[in-house]
Formats: sequence, structure tokens, C-alpha cells
Amino acid sequence: MLFSNILVPVAGTSADDVPIRLACQIARQDKAKILLIFVIEVQRHLPLDAENEARARHAESVLESAELIARSAKYPAETEILQARLAGPALVNEAMERGADLIIMGVPHRKPLGDFQLGTTTNYVLKNAGCPVWLCREAPVRTLPGKPQAR
Repeated sequence: MLFSNILVPVAGTSADDVPIRLACQIARQDKAKILLIFVIEVQRHLPLDAENEARARHAESVLESAELIARSAKYPAETEILQARLAGPALVNEAMERGADLIIMGVPHRKPLGDFQLGTTTNYVLKNAGCPVWLCREAPVRTLPGKPQAR
């Protein structure tokens, strides 16, 4: 299967690295475009176009770091900041509008209730995307017996 447009949502976590590198590897092979997206979620009591300088600076910083990862993998990537009520629908809509034929998402390794769980954004994208969605789950933190787990 060949891909021409790959969308990679980024959140500024350690789970962003592997999906960006994987997207670069696939894009290089298929000569595809990569779009790195950060979604700023806007609370319902605020207008959707409400400006929040701190969040905008954070989004720009995350995308700069994501771009550096792509550059270190020797592949160019386009970046975009979206503002939306919820990240999941924004990502699915953007993928559709941009003609993305693959979404690669990083998933942090979380076990809040003892079982591995996906977040609401990942669940939404998996259920509603019109293209394949690949998840790259972050490796669990390994601890030595008798040592407390670092968080």
C-alpha cells in the first residue's frame, strides 16, 4: 500500500517521537507529505477563536520540537495548529479535508485503573477516521524488582 498524505497528531509528550520517525520512514519510501498537527482544545464557555497566548506558545514549541525530529530523520514536514472544542473530531475533519490516507498516532503508556487504556481522542479517531490509523504505543516504564516506579 502506498501513502501520499500522512497526518501525525502531536501533543508534546515522549509518545510523539516514534510516530514522527515512522511517518518519515514511510513518507521517504512513498514520497508522501507529512502533516504534524497540534490541536488546542478550547473550553465550551469561550469563543472557538479565543486567543490564549500561553497555549499558542506551547503549541508552537511542540511543533518546533516535532519538526526537529522530522528533520533529524531527514524528511520535511508541514505543521499546523488547530483550535477546536475536541481534538478527535478536529483531527478526523482535517484528515478528510487534507486527503490524508494514513494517520499515525502516538499513545502514551497509561494504566490508570490497572488496565491499559486509550484516551478519548484516540478512541474517536479510531472509530471515525476514513483512512487507516496506526497507533504507536509508548513502551512501559520498566522497574527493577524492589525499586519504586518513577513517574
